[in-house]
Amino acid sequence: MLDARRSALRIGIALLGASVLLMWLPALRTPFWGDDYLYIYGAHATNASSAPWWSDFVPTVPPRFWRPLSQEGYWRLIDGALHDSPLATHMVSLALHLLASASVFLFALAIGRACKWNAPRLTAALAGVIYAGLGMHMLPVHWAAAVNNSLLTLFTALCLAAWVEAASAEGLRRVLWLASMPLSLALALLSKESAALTVVLMVVVRLFTGQLRVRAGEVVALLACAGVTGIWLVLRAHFTTQADPAYALTLGSNVVRNMVAFAGWMAGVPREAVRMAVAGDRWRALAWMVLTALPLLAASAIACWQGRSLLRARQWLAIVLFAGIAYGPYFLLAWNSYPYYAAIAAILPAIVLAHCSAASPRVTIILALLALSSWSAVEGTRQLDHPGLIGRARWGERLLEDLARRNVEPPLWVAVRDDHRFYAVGQYGLAWRLQLPVDSIHLARQCPATARQCLRIDEDGTWHLEASASPPAPGGKGR
Repeated sequence: MLDARRSALRIGIALLGASVLLMWLPALRTPFWGDDYLYIYGAHATNASSAPWWSDFVPTVPPRFWRPLSQEGYWRLIDGALHDSPLATHMVSLALHLLASASVFLFALAIGRACKWNAPRLTAALAGVIYAGLGMHMLPVHWAAAVNNSLLTLFTALCLAAWVEAASAEGLRRVLWLASMPLSLALALLSKESAALTVVLMVVVRLFTGQLRVRAGEVVALLACAGVTGIWLVLRAHFTTQADPAYALTLGSNVVRNMVAFAGWMAGVPREAVRMAVAGDRWRALAWMVLTALPLLAASAIACWQGRSLLRARQWLAIVLFAGIAYGPYFLLAWNSYPYYAAIAAILPAIVLAHCSAASPRVTIILALLALSSWSAVEGTRQLDHPGLIGRARWGERLLEDLARRNVEPPLWVAVRDDHRFYAVGQYGLAWRLQLPVDSIHLARQCPATARQCLRIDEDGTWHLEASASPPAPGGKGR
């Protein structure tokens, strides 16, 4: 009977893994959009100036976020090696997402061995594919600029896996595990600032595994990680400029709002469904939320009820602490809140969900529900018409292709009625595709009477390139 259950589990892992790949494949056809153009433009200019690679880590112009590994340095590689190909860039994004999921597998394997779970390799494999599928709940599956989340997850999970393995390792293996931790953490911090609380998460993970005895080498490694974090905090404060007010940390009603948002992200609610509801499209937004969140919640409920006796009270507490601490800084954000902020917070819950699912006789139903949830989330971003969804990226591509065939010269004025729609292109998208200086593109609510050329974008997506010396050129209309 045990062999039959393990065979079913292997088949389920294979099918869920195939489902993840099938979900991603349409993303390969997505054009660049939004922040993608910002990084392409900057990377190309930096490469053209022949600036050394280390200049990305020591910026002369303070950026809003200091993420030299996952933003400036990464996009210089995309520009120099891949020649800004959207297809090649999305393939790299897929590879990094799979590597991040593989690092969750290694972390889950370390936990399974430390906790002496049955079939730790199978459980870890299930955790990796579950995390890969849950990662599809995020809009950035089609957004190349969000690769920083994959790099953050990759290096953070490797650091945590080394921390767990070092507790029971001996000799050279132990030295290698301990030495890898500060390096992995440094790479995570250079990818995204969410890694700043990794040292605290390391303590929580030991609470979960029960490895409460800490030897001298582990103390040194922990202090080294704390030192790396401290150095990063000093450098970040030196290199970055003041962030957008939306990213300011405050105490107020925003904390309650962000707590509710966090609960929604962990339940699989797409952020764009919330925005759709606020914008007035409540019924479709509610249907999308239900189709995404209900299967995930049902799968979690079935698995955790079946496996409620598999974990001790301190382990359930550790799960809550891990998720809450990992998301901690985002509770204080004045305004912005995104599902991918929970990239680290979801790791340990995903591992526990895999452990409980692997022991459940209803594992096939659980995995089917998880796949349904992820497919509902991702397909919604592809099929529904809303400013933040994939249809607007394709609309932006049609706009840029049309303008590239015309004689667009600087200065170019752009009259925008819908800022969210225009985000798909932005000033940097126009500058990049039309080969114009970005400072020669000016935004306005109405076309100035003195403008030689003005791109007017109506609320319904229709665009017109108007010239003072000629009648308006016919535009196009897109979703």
